[in-house]
Amino acid sequence: MKLGSYGGVAVASLALAAIASAGIGTAPASAQELVRIPSLSYASDAEVSSLARTGFIISPDWSLSDEVSLGGTGGALLDDVEGWAIGAKLGYDQQVGNIVVGVITDAFYSFADGDGRGGAPFKSELDYYGTVRGRLGYSFGRLMVYGTAGYAYGELEVTNTATGISSSEGLNGWTYGGGLEYFWNRDINLHVGYRRIDFDDQSFAVLGPGNTLSPEMDIIDFGLTTRY
Repeated sequence: MKLGSYGGVAVASLALAAIASAGIGTAPASAQELVRIPSLSYASDAEVSSLARTGFIISPDWSLSDEVSLGGTGGALLDDVEGWAIGAKLGYDQQVGNIVVGVITDAFYSFADGDGRGGAPFKSELDYYGTVRGRLGYSFGRLMVYGTAGYAYGELEVTNTATGISSSEGLNGWTYGGGLEYFWNRDINLHVGYRRIDFDDQSFAVLGPGNTLSPEMDIIDFGLTTRY
């Protein structure tokens, strides 16, 4: 499936609507709950034994290992893109027994870039990326193991450093991976995860006719999750 340059924004908007719909029928969070200051103290097993992973998710995220492999015919002109990113996720989970089912959308501003390969006069920058995905997990009390898969989008810019001309193109593709989530206390879950993103082939005018890129990403991210 291929979408236009702004397809990712449209899909993310639909995901937000879906997340809101997922919460219909649940009791709304009180104003006091929404503005509470999360505790940082570690809770005992007894204190979190009654908690369920049900509710809306808000989570700041960091990725310290953004690696983009630029395959395709145009990949011979560019080194792979490497760097880090900062972003956030929003979602909704429902726990039934030990099974957790949810939907998540996230978005990251990227600080990943790369140079031309073998001295070629090019530079590439990953501007942003995000995903809209479902996840299925199994809770072992404090610890949850989950798998996740869905749609991915982003934007990549390629510049000819000799002429100063650049091309920015939207990216669309698919993502899959998994991770761990751990109850630190009643307010905070710690999480770490890995995701693979395979974007569709994309042409960039600055690389010349017939040269396309097939970006692939490996992401390791971590963060704090709060449920409401």
